[in-house]
Amino acid sequence: MKILKWIVALIPLAITAAVLPMMPEQVPMHYDINGAVDRMGSRYELFLLPVIIILVVAVSGFTKAHYEKRAETSDGSEAKSARMNARVLKISSFAVPVIFGALQCGVLYMTYRNAKAENVEVNSDLIVRLSVILIGIMCVVFGIIMPKTERNNVFGFRVTWSMYNENTWKKCNTFGGIVFVIIGMLMIISSAIVPAEFIIFLMLGYLLVGTVVMLVYSCKVYKEEKASESAQK
Repeated sequence: MKILKWIVALIPLAITAAVLPMMPEQVPMHYDINGAVDRMGSRYELFLLPVIIILVVAVSGFTKAHYEKRAETSDGSEAKSARMNARVLKISSFAVPVIFGALQCGVLYMTYRNAKAENVEVNSDLIVRLSVILIGIMCVVFGIIMPKTERNNVFGFRVTWSMYNENTWKKCNTFGGIVFVIIGMLMIISSAIVPAEFIIFLMLGYLLVGTVVMLVYSCKVYKEEKASESAQK
C-alpha cells in the first residue's frame, strides 16, 4: 500500500518530465481574468506542482507514522484518536496526489496548447473549470472524512470553540463535513453551468460563506456546552 501511494504521487512528476521536451523554452504560466496569457515563464516551472504533491505525501506519511506510534504507546481514547487520525491521513495521502495529479495533466495540456498557438490569448476556460471541479471533489472528500476524525491538531475544523472538548469537536466536524460536501457539490455544478470568468469568484464565495456558517455554528455549540456544564455543577 505504501509503494502504491508513492507510485501515484510520482506519476505527475514522470508525466511532466516526459512531455517537457515537447514544450518551448518559454510557456504560458499565468492568465488574467479574461483567460488571456499575462505571464510567460520557463517550462521548468511546470515541475512546481508535482514537487508540491511529493512533499505533501511525504509530510502526510511522516505525520501518519507519528500517530501510528502514538496509538501503539497509548491506550483508551488517546489511542483511538491516534488510530483514527492515522487512517484519515492514509486516505488523504491518496486523494491529494490523485486530485492534483489530474490538475497537473490539465495544466500541461493547456500550457502546450497555448504555447503552440499563434495567438497566445487562448481562452483558459478548460483549466479553470477543471481546477474548480477538482477542488470541489477535494471538498467532498474532506467533508466525508471530517465527521470520522477524533480531536487532533492536524485535520478537521479546528478553532477554539470546536476544540473545547470531544462533544464540541464531534458536533462541529459533523456539521462542517456536511457544509464541505455541499460546497464541493456547488463548485462542481457551477463549473458546468457558470461562465468561466465568474467561477473563481463563486468558489471563493462558497468557501467564505461556508467558513462563516461553520464559525457561527461552532460558537453556538460551544456556548451550549458551557451552559450545560454550568447547569450540572
